Amino acid sequence: MIAYLVRRLLLAALTVVIMSFLVFGSIRIVPGKAVDLLLANTGAATPAERQDLEQKLGLSGPIWQQYGTWVGNLARGDLGKSVFSDQPIGPQVKRYLPVTLELGLMSMAMSTILGLALGVFAAVKHGSFWDFSSTSVGVAMLSIPGYWIATLIIGYGAVYFGWTPPLIYVPFRDDPLANLGQFWLPALLMSFSTAGVLMRLTRTTMLEVLRQDYIRTARAKGLGSFVVTWRHALRNAIVPVITMIGIYLGFVLGSTVIFEQIFALPGIGRYMIQSINSRDYPAVQAVAIVVATFVVIINLVVDIAYGVIDPRIRYGSS
Repeated sequence: MIAYLVRRLLLAALTVVIMSFLVFGSIRIVPGKAVDLLLANTGAATPAERQDLEQKLGLSGPIWQQYGTWVGNLARGDLGKSVFSDQPIGPQVKRYLPVTLELGLMSMAMSTILGLALGVFAAVKHGSFWDFSSTSVGVAMLSIPGYWIATLIIGYGAVYFGWTPPLIYVPFRDDPLANLGQFWLPALLMSFSTAGVLMRLTRTTMLEVLRQDYIRTARAKGLGSFVVTWRHALRNAIVPVITMIGIYLGFVLGSTVIFEQIFALPGIGRYMIQSINSRDYPAVQAVAIVVATFVVIINLVVDIAYGVIDPRIRYGSS
């Protein structure tokens, strides 16, 4: 188990290093020089102003020196300063990131509950009306965009019922109930597409497991249907589902920006969009590397979960 963890930690560290190269290089390959783009609306700039802006953007000196300085600052927890507001970026990320994480994790939890429940139910009732109904619900959740449903709910709610979702963010530590009341609807709507994928995958893997000899043996020994389904069958069927959950967590964190815009949630996605619109390149770099690091950490946790659920994975991995 220790060797398995070491391999996964080294792979995660390598992934973060590669992501830092990509994030660092992406700003350097933007069409046109970043300094010229930022100074385009300010008229002529003096050489001193241009040099000062290059230093703020970390674009002064050789490319290897720029990267070393940027990574060194990241290692100390310094994400740089915003060109737009001239304020440190770290406190802004610390303020907005928990909102996105809460929304993304709530959405993923709802997706997992809905997907597993519908998938197991459809597999157990295979070939019946309930199987068809559950599969239809999963396909509908996968096909209908959640942001479209959110727009309809807000529009029709305001016009016909005089209702709009809360537009003033309430932190969880200030009022947990008000916070959850603000997050449950966008999290539920975000969960639909992922839940549809998990439902179909769970149904497929459960059908394969339920046909295995050891399941028939367990039933022949007199074990109840609930124990056979949830303790024996699901544990072996859930490994591919966990793989999909790990993959979709990255997509969920990236797609929160749409629902943050619709429901006026001050998350990291909205901050990223504002930084892109104002061409605040240090902020864009900082947000990108922070989100990428969180995605790597989440996938590392999922990798470790594989080994806990199925020991054959850690023993058989190279």
